[in-house]
Amino acid sequence: MKKKACLLMAVAMAAVVIAVGCTQKKNNEMTQKTVNVGIAVYNEKDAYISDICGYLDQKILEYEKDHPQIEIRRKIADARGSQQEQNHQIDQFISLEYDLLLVNIVDRTNAAVIIDKASQAGIPVVFFNREPVREDIFRSENVYYEGSDAKQSAILQADIIADVYEKDPLFLDRNEDGVIQFAMLEGESGHQDALIRSEWVLKGLEERGVKTEQIASETGNWEKSQANVIVKQWLQDYGNSIELIISNNDDMAIGASEALTEKGSNEIQIVGIDGVDEVRRLVEEKKVLGTVLCDTQLHAEALLQFIDYLAVNEKQAGEMELEDERYYMIPLSKIEQ
Repeated sequence: MKKKACLLMAVAMAAVVIAVGCTQKKNNEMTQKTVNVGIAVYNEKDAYISDICGYLDQKILEYEKDHPQIEIRRKIADARGSQQEQNHQIDQFISLEYDLLLVNIVDRTNAAVIIDKASQAGIPVVFFNREPVREDIFRSENVYYEGSDAKQSAILQADIIADVYEKDPLFLDRNEDGVIQFAMLEGESGHQDALIRSEWVLKGLEERGVKTEQIASETGNWEKSQANVIVKQWLQDYGNSIELIISNNDDMAIGASEALTEKGSNEIQIVGIDGVDEVRRLVEEKKVLGTVLCDTQLHAEALLQFIDYLAVNEKQAGEMELEDERYYMIPLSKIEQ
């Protein structure tokens, strides 16, 4: 009888242990939350976009360590410059019921299509880096934009040039005619940021009293390889009569720098916009005059905030420091020799 009683007690204790274990497992399952974030980029080879996505991965890992009950699953889809491909990728995210879409849109005029589909599915959308028209941002609830002010970036770019010119005019004005002969690498035909940057860098130089003469202008579509080919052709057509290359972004500035190095035309100065690591190094090496820092780590931090608000906590982003309730703008600064 004593052995039987001990056996029954052991069985009872085992049952209790199993019950407690199952309860704990159930509670853990209840507290664990997984969110799915679809990241659609216009071109993953773009150095600036690649930096943002890389830092965002780091920020997400840090967030998960601080919030062990949260898992953030992210999927990056590269449109390779095709809006049709990006539309297909976003349709897949929506069909799989992703919790949030981060969209670096190919064609800013296509935003309404994406917004309408996502809104119908109840999925928030954050556009980043490439800004849709304002009317589309306010087309529906839970649509936001994260980026920087294109006009401010152009004015700071002008300040970099003017700062150097005021200190040492002949460093830029090699032919000593009182005018800087320049060529413009423009980002993309009809793109809002390219138009603003091209216009306001020249207005900024005019306001600082720097006289300029445009020798050439070409669209490089934000790409290093295209800029490289363009600059090599400029050197063939105009030689060293170009004193300065103004680039709408750093990727094209890198392509220009490589072309000048290859052709041995190192007296021509280059100024960019973005502040990617490679261009910052080129500035330190005095191979690039300067660039405007649109800090990719700050962009990544802002996108993580949107993930936290919109996907993890499933609320609107009103508590974030937004402009006009929809815009999160990253401050800019100069990087110069």
